[in-house]
Amino acid sequence: MSFLDALILGVVQGLTEFLPISSSGHIMLGEHFLGYTGEPNLLLNVILHLGTLIAVILFYRKDVFGSVADVWRATQVGLRERSLVAFREREGARLAVLIVLAMVPTAVLGLSLRPFVSASIFEDPALFPAVICGTLVLNGFILFSARFFSDEKAKTRQGSWTLWNITPAVALLIGVSQGLAVLPGFSRSGLTIIAALWLAVHRVEAARFSFLLSIPAVAAALVVETALNFDPAAIAGAGLEGFGLYVGAAAIAGVLGYVSILVLVNMLKKAHFWHFSWYCWAVGLGGLAVIFLL
Repeated sequence: MSFLDALILGVVQGLTEFLPISSSGHIMLGEHFLGYTGEPNLLLNVILHLGTLIAVILFYRKDVFGSVADVWRATQVGLRERSLVAFREREGARLAVLIVLAMVPTAVLGLSLRPFVSASIFEDPALFPAVICGTLVLNGFILFSARFFSDEKAKTRQGSWTLWNITPAVALLIGVSQGLAVLPGFSRSGLTIIAALWLAVHRVEAARFSFLLSIPAVAAALVVETALNFDPAAIAGAGLEGFGLYVGAAAIAGVLGYVSILVLVNMLKKAHFWHFSWYCWAVGLGGLAVIFLL
């Protein structure tokens, strides 16, 4: 892989990992149109995702470290008093419990859909770009629904739940939406934020829960993918120069990913989240036109 190709994929990963436009779909389409057919480059994808994973941890570092500290304190109190009350009283500990709950349906759906996705998407290299483009169009319709949900309307429906009083049932439903995002072309951040908005969570808190939920989800997906597809020969074949190239691309992805979170949160504050649907429709329909008409 050339320096320019790695740079392009690093930029694509950074801009699309957190914006609701499907990073997996864009990476697959990027590799396809750059001439890399078949299964994606596992080593490159893992390193790029590590770059954006570090970005979201840094962006929400106060929540991450606060949750770790609160879980530790709640555990000590709980063991001493033989009660789980401490986990409900500390915001960070409660957040950690909600994330664990949300990860359950994510893991079940992700592992269940993964064989289907791998078989249907990659066995026909000529088909999967069209499938991804079509899914991007559907993703656009899902994002467009955000236009009809505001914080004011949420208050009339459910009292405008915030991050800290999301119920376990709501967390589970958001986890289901994240599990469905294993399908290329659907955005993980898009589906989880939309699900939260449908469930009357405040816009900014919906983004925070979505991105914090992405940390264990992405980390677990990387571990599973690496364990199932680990190939020492591919790593050795990349060499020091190739590995350094991937790390450089990951650094670019991390920086752009951090900026992307800033952009997304700002758009949510202004209730402009639904505008991402125009981009998904343009890319999806444009890609289908290129595939079938040219």
